[in-house]
This record gives sequence, C-alpha cells and structure tokens, in this order.
Amino acid sequence: MSDEGRAPRRRRRSSQQDAALVDAIVAPQYGARFAQGLLDALPTGERLQVLDVGCRTGQISFRLLQRLGPTSRVIAIDPDPGLIGLARQRGYGETGRRLFFKEECVEKLSFGEGVFDAVVAHLVYRDLEQRPAALREMHRVLAPGGRLLLTTPLRGSYVEVFDMLRERARAEGDDVLAARVRSLVERDPAPTPLVQALEAAGFIAVNLERIDFRLSFASADALFSDRLLGAIAFPEWQATVGPEALDDVRRRLATYFDQGALSLTVAAAQVSALRAPE
Repeated sequence: MSDEGRAPRRRRRSSQQDAALVDAIVAPQYGARFAQGLLDALPTGERLQVLDVGCRTGQISFRLLQRLGPTSRVIAIDPDPGLIGLARQRGYGETGRRLFFKEECVEKLSFGEGVFDAVVAHLVYRDLEQRPAALREMHRVLAPGGRLLLTTPLRGSYVEVFDMLRERARAEGDDVLAARVRSLVERDPAPTPLVQALEAAGFIAVNLERIDFRLSFASADALFSDRLLGAIAFPEWQATVGPEALDDVRRRLATYFDQGALSLTVAAAQVSALRAPE
C-alpha cells in the first residue's frame, strides 16, 4: 500500500515525565553524539530558513539557531505535543521570534514548495524508512540547491547484545528467537538502502559518513539498569525477544567481561543530500 493510501498515523503524546527523560537523558547522552557533524554541515549566511523535522524537546533546534546568523530562522516540527510543549516552555527568549515550534507530521507538511534552505532530520529516519512520502515532502519544501542533513543509527549498532542473543538461539536451536533477533538487527538501516531511498525521493549528491561511538558501562548489571538504554532500546528488545532472553544476555555479558566494564557499539550515520538546482 502506498503512503497516500495508509490510514493517518496515531499521534503519540508523551507525558511530562517522558518528555523530561528525553530532554535530560536521551538528547544529551545519545542525540548529541550524532549531532556535531550535522551542525558543522549547516549552511551559513543571512536570511536562511531551516526546517527541523522531529525536533522533540528542541535541543537541536536551539543549537541550529546558534549556528545561524541573526536574520535567519528555524521552524521546528514534531507530531508529539508533549515534546513540543516542553520545547516551547524552554524558550530561551527566541521562541516566536527566530524560532518557531509547530505540532506537525512530516508526511504532509503545511509549507509551500521550495521555502527552506536546509532541512534537518536528526534521528528520525528509523521512523521514516517505510514512509517514502515523508522523504518526498522534505525534498519538496527544500529550495533548489537546498541541503538535507540527516542522522540515524545504522545496522551494526548494539552488535554485542545481538551476538549474545544469536549465540543463545544457536545453542538452543531456537529458530523463532533467531528470526526475532534478525528483525531487531534489520530495524536500523544499512548504508546502501538508505542512500537509495533518498535518491528515490529525488535527492542528489547523497553522501553518507559512518562514525561509530561506544556507550560505556561499569558492568553488565549497570548496562541493564541504565536509564538511557531503558528509554531507547530495552522496550523494543524486550517486546521482540522477551525478558528471559535478555536476562540470559545479561548473565552472558557478565561472564564474558568477568563482571567488569564493557561497552556497546553504536554505528552512527551523518548524511547530506541536495535538491537539484534549477
């Protein structure tokens, strides 16, 4: 079924507690690790218009604004009113002046064609991969020659956990678990299909740079009680493979690392692409 034929996506409203967790833990400890290259690639100049897609609590929106000249503006959108509400509350004196927050879905943007000099899509591609209309909309609202800047985790992230799950599946001959682990691995995009999806949406000069980083923990127990992973990974892992399999991973990691420190790999993509000049 095409995007146009799908039922409208249900809008999630984060609670104040969830929004505060995103703001205090997820954005600075995880999102910021992806963001620097994106900020460095932001176009410079006067009177630029930048669209921040999936802005969440606005931390990247404010950093974008700081990189732009005093006559430029950032329009930040997110479909989650709970996250947008916290972004507006922060303010920093620029909300409604050079920075505007709007509750909006990217599949059907309210903006005219070619109005933005840059579109930023920070850590939202995983939600857009099966929604090509969203990519086409980001292309549509870019001015000719305008730049898309996108970040996303790539396939290959959390390989240490997934390898332990595969080992359990092999040891027990559990084909169902093996398939579920494979589905977790494949939730993150591989580089070539990501580039192809952007090209199919009309972008040119697509450039993807992979930059790995590591999340470090004092022990396996510390990893499995970590608030960041509790926000970005554990709910999906547990729903897919079940709590028993995850507890087995914890025990295997503790044994493998002799109850000591360990780290998880995160494969990060920084992507830039252009709308063709006229």
